[in-house]
Amino acid sequence: MNTEPVAKANSAHHSFYDWSRLLILVLLWGTAFALLKTAVSEIPPATVVMGRLWIGAVMLLIWVKFRGYAMPRLISSKEKPMDRLWLWFMVLGITGGTVPFALISWGQKSLDSALVGILMAIMPLATVAMAHFFVAGEKMNVRKLIGFTIGFIGVVVLMGPAALRGLGGHTFIAQIAVILGALFYAVQTIIARNMPPVRPSVAAAGLLICAALVITPFGLYAAMDMPIPGLGAQVSVLGLGLGATGLGGILLMAVIRDAGPSFLSLSNYLMPLVAVFVGISIGEHLGLNVWIALFIILTGLVLAGFRSKSS
Repeated sequence: MNTEPVAKANSAHHSFYDWSRLLILVLLWGTAFALLKTAVSEIPPATVVMGRLWIGAVMLLIWVKFRGYAMPRLISSKEKPMDRLWLWFMVLGITGGTVPFALISWGQKSLDSALVGILMAIMPLATVAMAHFFVAGEKMNVRKLIGFTIGFIGVVVLMGPAALRGLGGHTFIAQIAVILGALFYAVQTIIARNMPPVRPSVAAAGLLICAALVITPFGLYAAMDMPIPGLGAQVSVLGLGLGATGLGGILLMAVIRDAGPSFLSLSNYLMPLVAVFVGISIGEHLGLNVWIALFIILTGLVLAGFRSKSS
């Protein structure tokens, strides 16, 4: 079986392939919010997280087996110790799966989607700040900082500055939960970039398994008195597991490995645009603020999304 790790790329500029994978991720994650909203309306958040993680983990284990790869050794003995990669997978699973999935799912139950979009846009700013100190080749410069700041402003314009009036108040704890979830995502991208080289599908499968194991006791407890959910909620969990969690996990690890955490974090500026254009497909009207926001966000992406030759 093929267990040869894949080395990290170090190109001077982000390629069309990098942008293509990022856009697929944006589509998967951007549509996940609607699925999540449907799922948590009938299923406890912890149970939704447990379901999507196990579905994604099983999907990726099947894919790893199909490709002829091998998962790192799990059972430990003197002769055959447990592979240290599982320690990385556990940390990645907790920081990028169990904790943020649970925090954001819980927070979204009581927050408007516009405010959630703005709060989640904190993640790219946090990522570029941490990457400056912890990731080689990801030093912050004026161009990058301006680009990320412009992107954040674009999200605020897109969602409507009025959404900021919802800050604080009786949903303050839910807002803090979403912000913490976004920060945990940022931490995960930094850790993943520093992980020993490993195939993206293997890394994604490992971290999803670990994340699922951690959340399972809470998910089962929350579901003890839960009535059987409707078909819509069940399909939503299935969609979250196969799409945003399973396929998204592979792309996540691949983009971090090849393009870096700062580049990946730009997805949080594009996801709100996906939600808006999904609205177009169901007949919603685009206001002037959407077109202004689109221009602002794309400007920010141009400034922040391309590496300089010195980076």
